[in-house]
Amino acid sequence: MSNGRSAPFGLFERMLAGRYLRAKRAHGGVALISIISVVAITLAVMALIITMSVMNGFRETLLSRILGVYGHVYVDTRNMPGSEIERLAQLAREAPDVIHVAPIINAQGLATSESGQASGVLVRGISRENLQALSIVADSIRDGGGFSNFEGVEAPSILIGDRLAANLGVGEGMAISILSPQGAATPFGLTPRRKSFMVGGIFSVGMAEVDAGVVYMPIEQAQILFGKGDGADELEIRIGNPDRTMAVMMELRSRLGPDVTIYDWRAKSQGLADALVVERNVMRLILMVLVAIAALNIVTGLIMLVKNKSRDIAILRTMGATKGAITRVFFMASASLGVIGLSLGLLLGVSFCLNIEAIQNFIQAVTGFDVFPGTVYSLETLPARVEWGEVLGISIFTILVTFAATLVTSWWASRFDPVEALRYE
Repeated sequence: MSNGRSAPFGLFERMLAGRYLRAKRAHGGVALISIISVVAITLAVMALIITMSVMNGFRETLLSRILGVYGHVYVDTRNMPGSEIERLAQLAREAPDVIHVAPIINAQGLATSESGQASGVLVRGISRENLQALSIVADSIRDGGGFSNFEGVEAPSILIGDRLAANLGVGEGMAISILSPQGAATPFGLTPRRKSFMVGGIFSVGMAEVDAGVVYMPIEQAQILFGKGDGADELEIRIGNPDRTMAVMMELRSRLGPDVTIYDWRAKSQGLADALVVERNVMRLILMVLVAIAALNIVTGLIMLVKNKSRDIAILRTMGATKGAITRVFFMASASLGVIGLSLGLLLGVSFCLNIEAIQNFIQAVTGFDVFPGTVYSLETLPARVEWGEVLGISIFTILVTFAATLVTSWWASRFDPVEALRYE
């Protein structure tokens, strides 16, 4: 040191900090705690990145599937005549940002096959033109099926999901019966309506709830089966940006009138959307606490290092080293552990997320265990989407926690009295 001093964070201070990181055999305990600290921060950061990326991907994929199958904005048209529904539909088509408008019938039914299997289904009555506009459904129809007889006068066909087809034991060209609870009035009371349909196609949108329980039927047949006359349950409207439904609903209300009920996809799936947000925030908070706990391990190693190096601190102080220099030496020695752990955690976490499907397939092939069952999570594969802004936030949080934890202990190390430290050596 020149005149007992060195430049802040200069070569001498960095060299001394690096030497303290490489503990000697006598200080093996410090080295072990340093390794544990790095591993702990690595695993905590890795877990935080993987968890947040999977939850981001899960929310994005699930909502994209939901918004791909169902609409973005709805107009309630129950108990309205067909002419009024068509008038409202035409007015809605003229609204800005509206891409597509389709009258829809939604009704519960019971589907049975000739082999005796039965399953509850959601029947969606829709015109052929509007169903073909649903690319997520139309593009997923497997080979051998299609719209050839959809809306046919005799033996009209329907579309069903692949999971429903497997549950009923049917394929393309086979017949199923659908029982409607809205029966016809007879002298003996209400009699449920039953009608047979040919399976014209089998689709797979990758969402278990839809693939196992939705039947697409010509809207005319749904009107007969469920006694709707020439009406429909709702207008299903698709817009350019599903997140801007409020502006579109205000525009529709001014066009359609104040007596018409209008709502969006959030109102239909509010519980799901809120649950995803709450779960995401809670998991982020829990894992950030784990990162903070891992950073505190560095403090333990730093305290032991200071105790072991008390004689060195005293000698440096008597040679003219300032308290700031001592603080910076131990700060760099410990903070570098946090930076190493953060770097490894980022590398492993991002790599895991970018290759998550291959890792999932490998685990399933080795163990035979389905780590992400579609029947539970409504999706076929484990989704992950890395948000780089969130990765930056995780990095900043880890750095701040690590630096704050080590700075306090480093300042404590600089308060050592050199006379008292050397007295007992």
